[in-house]
Amino acid sequence: MKTKIAGLLGVAALAVAGAVAFAASPEETAIRKVLADYQAAMEARSVEKLAAVVTDDLLILEGTHKNDGWEDYRDKHIGPEMAEWKEFKIANPVISRLQVDGALAYIVQEATYTIVAAQETVVMLGAETFVLGKTGKAWKIKHVHLSGKRVGTPKTSAPQSGK
Repeated sequence: MKTKIAGLLGVAALAVAGAVAFAASPEETAIRKVLADYQAAMEARSVEKLAAVVTDDLLILEGTHKNDGWEDYRDKHIGPEMAEWKEFKIANPVISRLQVDGALAYIVQEATYTIVAAQETVVMLGAETFVLGKTGKAWKIKHVHLSGKRVGTPKTSAPQSGK
């Protein structure tokens, strides 16, 4: 019995040690918070909230379209788009790479994006590359490159018969 308890305690100690070894660093935690705030801003369709997580010299590449600077992106791209959206959802975001190198961080994330607009609903599988920079104690998004593939529109229920 003592051998089993000692063995279980050893396994538990290894599990705790492994969890500590794989715990996110304070930098990774701060970066994940910026990405969560970015997602919340997009889903809220708020340029004000988005402005809080990006730099003024933001560079956006979306497909083959480029926006150079926050003002350009805000005024000529994301602001007008957000005004047309009824809803924007980012589902199942998965970070496949997060690398921190001094004051720069590189993140690759994949997700499903659903955009509900007045004329249509679009569902897209996307992959984003983010580059974040650290100024002082704050991390902000400096660059986003989004590639996506439209996978159709959401399934709707069949019309009810009986009229």
